[in-house]
Amino acid sequence: MKTTLLLAATLATAMLSGAANAADTTYYDPAPQPAYTPQPQMSATTDWSGLYAGAQLGGGTVDVDGVGDDTAIVGGVHAGYLFQRGSFVVGPEVDIDMTGWDVGGTDVDAVAHAKLRAGVAADRLLVTGSVGYGHMWADGESDGGLTAGAGVDYAITDHVTGGADYLYTDIETSGPDVTSHTIRTRLGYKFN
Repeated sequence: MKTTLLLAATLATAMLSGAANAADTTYYDPAPQPAYTPQPQMSATTDWSGLYAGAQLGGGTVDVDGVGDDTAIVGGVHAGYLFQRGSFVVGPEVDIDMTGWDVGGTDVDAVAHAKLRAGVAADRLLVTGSVGYGHMWADGESDGGLTAGAGVDYAITDHVTGGADYLYTDIETSGPDVTSHTIRTRLGYKFN
């Protein structure tokens, strides 16, 4: 009887384990998965080196000693080239703005700047100061003098930048001194 019971138990175990193994052999074909396409990534650190150009729009005040002052919209274009070493950035920039200034019957047509920008880059953020030469044209006459300012730029993408700057220009003429203060927003394109 013991042998019969042992044989029955062994046979039952073998049959149950066979049924359990049979359940594990079923193969399910999963639906095909879409292919992974990585999106282009912006660089981890922004390289500010290279040629750039863009446009600016803002407002400004001009003051002519003893004559008066005026506030108007200014707008124009800029271009420059930056060199970067570590986080230090330096380079020349030129710009020209058309102005709407009218002081004492004299129309200030345009103001241009040729300046050296220098500053510090922190990845996509660039903070600069500038110093150089500013030149104004008014009613067929022109004169130049010192310009200085500060600005901030942000790399929106690897090529498109946006920012703002402030410029002070002091023109010492044979007549009254002329000073201007401008605040402009900038949009630029880096060609590198």
